[in-house]
Amino acid sequence: MQNLNNLLKLLLENNIDFVLVGGFASALYGSTMVTRDIDVCYACTPENVESLRAILKDLNPVHRQTPQKLSFIEIPEKIDKVNGFYLGTDLGPLDILNQITGVGDFERVKSKAIEIQVFGHKCKVISIDDLIDAKKAIGRNKDLLVVEELEEIKKREHE
Repeated sequence: MQNLNNLLKLLLENNIDFVLVGGFASALYGSTMVTRDIDVCYACTPENVESLRAILKDLNPVHRQTPQKLSFIEIPEKIDKVNGFYLGTDLGPLDILNQITGVGDFERVKSKAIEIQVFGHKCKVISIDDLIDAKKAIGRNKDLLVVEELEEIKKREHE
């Protein structure tokens, strides 16, 4: 059963150092678009990946873009030059990226992120400007619709 709120809570409760990006971030800014996964920007170092594996192990995380649905707990053994993971879990899809198209790597995204309270925890969220840049760079129709919404939200905040 998909429960993205509980998946996000799990990351927050375990002090995983990440920045919330993508559709969930858009929704926190006020976008009306529905998201079906959680996207985070994360430093994909061996230590961080091991921490993530430890907290996800009971959720049966698998690489959802592999036909065999390989286990994230076991694969890859070495985290050399990994750009991200697209996981399926018992609580829903989790995309873990170490860089954001149109913006930069984790440290760059984190440097401009805002911090808000989500489910009683501090959560870093990609800045609205970076989110707009990322959505423009991706350029899919659904992302460009979100850009329109976010630009309108940003304009209203400055009135």
